[in-house]
Amino acid sequence: MSSARVSLPPELDRLLRSEMLECIEEANLGQLDTTVAKRYLIDQWAQIDIAAELGLGRTTISDRIPRIVNKVRNAATVLGKIRT
Repeated sequence: MSSARVSLPPELDRLLRSEMLECIEEANLGQLDTTVAKRYLIDQWAQIDIAAELGLGRTTISDRIPRIVNKVRNAATVLGKIRT
């Protein structure tokens, strides 16, 4: 597994694992993006490792992550896990 550092937005970095799971589920990302979100936000896998597991290119994962993070952040705000 790669040793690339995953950098989460500060407001998401403070969430507990259970809170992050709740926010990911609430974000209604779809099956593929939910898997990407869990690997990236919870397990903190490098993008290249996520891509390899899913049989996708790293750029595909890289392109999806900003939208995933934004949706999870919005869900966390709605759920009251973070304040804007």
